[in-house]
This record gives sequence, C-alpha cells and structure tokens, in this order.
Amino acid sequence: MKVLFLPGWYPNRTHATLGNFVKRHAESVATRHPVTVVHAVRDAAARGMEWEVSRRGTITEHVLYTPQGPLARLREVHRRIGELQAAEGRFEVMHGNILHATAPQLWLAHRRWNLPFLVSENWTGYHLGAVRRLPVALRLAMHAAARRAALLCPVSNHLAAAMYRHGFRTPWKVVPNVVDTSLFHAPSAPPPRARTRLLHVSTLVDAHKNVSGLLAAFAQAKQHAPRLHLHILGDGDSRPHQATAERLGLRPQDVRFSGTEGPAAIARHMRESDAFVLPSNVENLPCVMLEAFASGLPVLATGVGGIPEHLTADRGILIPRGDLAALRDGMLALAEGKTAFDPIAIRQYAVERFSEPVIAQAFTAAYERILGDGTAC
Repeated sequence: MKVLFLPGWYPNRTHATLGNFVKRHAESVATRHPVTVVHAVRDAAARGMEWEVSRRGTITEHVLYTPQGPLARLREVHRRIGELQAAEGRFEVMHGNILHATAPQLWLAHRRWNLPFLVSENWTGYHLGAVRRLPVALRLAMHAAARRAALLCPVSNHLAAAMYRHGFRTPWKVVPNVVDTSLFHAPSAPPPRARTRLLHVSTLVDAHKNVSGLLAAFAQAKQHAPRLHLHILGDGDSRPHQATAERLGLRPQDVRFSGTEGPAAIARHMRESDAFVLPSNVENLPCVMLEAFASGLPVLATGVGGIPEHLTADRGILIPRGDLAALRDGMLALAEGKTAFDPIAIRQYAVERFSEPVIAQAFTAAYERILGDGTAC
C-alpha cells in the first residue's frame, strides 16, 4: 500500500537530529510499503519555497525550506500532496507523527482527500503540562485531528495513559521506537575490563536528562571505584557539563565528552562500553536505551516514562528519579560486578520487540486495521 508520512518533526538541514526516531519509523515501514514523506521546515536562509527531494529505495522524502510562516507552509505542503497524487496515484493511508506539530495538516488532508490516518506519538509534553500551555487554537486542532484519526500509536503505555488524561480518547495501540539491530549489536568478543566504562548519550538538556546529577553521582562513585570511566556524548552544549565536571574534581581521563556523532559511531561506542546510564527526569521510550539493549548492554536508568515497561532486573538497574545515592550505588554495582547480565538475552529482547521487521509488521497491521482489511493490530 502507498503510505504518506506527514511528520511534525523530521531530520533536516537546519536540525540534523530532530525527529530521527520518526525517520526510523518511516524507514522501517518502507521495508514493506512505498513511503512518501512530505515535511516543511521554517528556514530563514531559504529563498522562497525550496523543495529538496531525495529517494532511497522505496522511501521518497520531500522537504520544504522556506522563511514563510505556518499558513504558507501548510498551503505549500498540501499543494505538493495534491501534485503527487495527481502524478503517481492516490495515497492509501496517511501516517502522522507528533500530533501537536502536525494536527492542522492531518485534519485538512483528511478532510480534503478523505485519507484514513493514524498518528504516532513521542512527545514528552503530555507529562510536563505542556499541552495546557499550547495556544487554544492548536489544542482544538489537536483534538479535532485525534477524533478523525483511526488510531493513535504512542510509543509506550505510559504515554498512552498521559494522552488519555488530556482527553485524547481515540483507540490506541502502542508501537515502540525502532532500532537498527544490524548496526547496533554486541561486540564479537567481550571487551577487556581494565576499567568499567559507562556510556551516556542524549541531547544533554539538563532539565530532561539530568547530566549534572549523573556527574555528581559519578564523582561519588569514583571515590570508591577508581577504575570507573564515564563517556558522555550528545548533540547539545557540553560546556556547562564540562565546567560541572571540573568543579567536582573530575579529570579528562575520568570523564570524556564527545560532540554529535552519527549512528555508526554511537553503535561503536556502545560496543566499547560495559553499561549504559540514563538518569533522566522525563522520558517516553528513549531510543538510546533500546540501542543499548540491541548492543547487549545492561542499562542503569530512572523509572520514568516507558522505561520501566522494558527495564527489568535481568536487563539492568532501575532507580528512582532524582535519587543520586541510588544512581551512585548503581554505578558501584556495575563496577564491582555484583550482578551478572546476559548480553545475548538482552540483545534478543531488543531484536524481538524493536527491530525493523517487528515495527514494520506492527504498522502494517495497524494500516490494515484502519483500512478495514484486518481486525487487530
């Protein structure tokens, strides 16, 4: 079937990692169906309406760059959708992503072309009260689009419950984030354990990811386990965190900071690590945790969002949010090898639940359900 993706977030030339999880969903669907992505980005450097089109196998991306406002972008996106259907035939199903960022597009496309659609959701704003701070018109558009959607597909049960509390009562089915399990895999041989190497990957936004708490707990753990080493990488500003590390007396040989790196480099860093640490204050279903699982790594993380739905004692250590003592003790347990983890079993869990074929089948079942070709996801 021909699938139209209308994402609210999508990687682009102004923000290379924005919505990378959306792109992974599109790529997984494209292993089963032809996928066309149409997305608009406000770019002050663009001249007029600049469309960039790229094709890779069965996925085609149409990304618009323009300095114009949301109404102009909306009109141009709908003009492009109409042109594509006139030239290549009607889309059979529409797949929206991030409801608050794409609700008007979805509602109008459904009204104009009567395209059945579902919406995948990853936004943490449902947990932070951000929905109530959105403009009234946008909240109304979100509810209007959700009522017309055949299905909502949050990435976790926790997110589904949060959406329900905000009044989104459309039928829902959890479809988690996807992992490239051919890229993220365990090392061919266990790395030598001259030291215990902890890895953290995130946007480095402290309010969400609690990097300052990670460093404080690590500094305490380091006093008891000198062979601990922490590697922090991400696409955010690491300078404040480097200053924090210096204030805590942590040396460059204790904590390594890296900038933005691509998936292949992150996968390599995971294979070179002994455990993954994610002491977030808020999450939905972090892709990095699933990538760590696929790499056979145990995970030390806070019990927020959808994390407890998958992080059990045989796959790592779950701690309370904001509990620095528990975070420190978790690092020490990893350093001292108090708990043995089976990397093969950890990876198998990821392959069976988050691999590309599994997610592609989940969305195929969802499309068939909303098209009336099936009765269950």
